[in-house]
Amino acid sequence: SGISFSLAGRGSKSLPLPTATSPENGSIVVEIRVDQEGNVVFAKAGVRGTTLWDTNLFRRCEQAAKKSKFTAKPDAPELQKGTITYKFFR
Repeated sequence: SGISFSLAGRGSKSLPLPTATSPENGSIVVEIRVDQEGNVVFAKAGVRGTTLWDTNLFRRCEQAAKKSKFTAKPDAPELQKGTITYKFFR
């Protein structure tokens, strides 16, 4: 598995992997919303760029995304949008 993220002007402090694996190769992209302190307060899997369509895996990726932590940014919007991409390889 691999993981990457897109969240303008922020670094990652913690990016946990989902607790499940996939028998297929592909990616699940999770839309996230992060508060100014760096906490993920919303996560929805299956947005643009997703190539695996396993709903159980979606749920696991959303759970992992909600446990992620990013650097604080006091001048960021109240809820900043971004994505986390989980890549699965056999």
